[in-house]
Amino acid sequence: MVKHGLVALSCLALFAIPTLRAQDADVPAFEAASIKESHGVSTMPLAPDRFTRPNITLSLILVYAYQMSEFQIQGGPDWVRTRRFEIDAKAARIVSADQMRLMVRRLLAERFDLKTHLETRDLPRYALVLARSDRRLGPRLKQSAVDCPAIVAARGPNYKMPVGPPQPGDPPSCGLRVRLGGGSQTMTAEGQPMSAIAKLLQPQAGRVVIDKTGLTGTWDLELETEPQIPVGSGIPADAFGKPREGLSLSTALPEQLGLKLESERGPVDVLVIDSVDLPTPN
Repeated sequence: MVKHGLVALSCLALFAIPTLRAQDADVPAFEAASIKESHGVSTMPLAPDRFTRPNITLSLILVYAYQMSEFQIQGGPDWVRTRRFEIDAKAARIVSADQMRLMVRRLLAERFDLKTHLETRDLPRYALVLARSDRRLGPRLKQSAVDCPAIVAARGPNYKMPVGPPQPGDPPSCGLRVRLGGGSQTMTAEGQPMSAIAKLLQPQAGRVVIDKTGLTGTWDLELETEPQIPVGSGIPADAFGKPREGLSLSTALPEQLGLKLESERGPVDVLVIDSVDLPTPN
């Protein structure tokens, strides 16, 4: 929610989740679902039995449902990335994050008559590598002291992340927090493998990022960069102040984390929209 020039996105677990396809399982439908065009400001309320997005493009819904970056969504008419919708769908019971994504895919197939397929293309991408020949890391990247994979596994599918800034005594978040304000964006991640850290850089990099650092285990980081506001979110570009100098990703990564991005080509997974229709309002 935008408030006083500051936005905090809820913690998101970054550990790899297997690829899921709605047609591979007996996917339940939402108990009730409302879809209509929206012209408000996007927020992301959390509820374990609801999928609610007050102001979002179809392409950003696909980002959630398929766990891809928006640039990996290929094809479809222009309105997929420009028109915004208000979606409120309720499940009959509390479901896991994986199940919720499958249910959203089913909802899109039913209400947007969406047909897609996954394919792999040879495209430009980035390799995340160490920036210094002496392998020295930056001051804001440290080996994690907590076993986040075990903590996440023990929490189970119904665990609700705390909302708001972390407080003394809070359990490890084992996820990602993003704070926007004052002309910058600060990402804080705890207990993440380097492969997950590479993936969280993709929206800003504009390409798939592959971990080639050689760093094993899990890591904590704090990365301050220019504000990144998704196209189609409904949030004004200047909502969080004029971007401060020296916070481009190419500058911040080496200085803060001791990492850098190198261009290369390689296989990239993309989601291709074969056909889609505007939904009938209800």
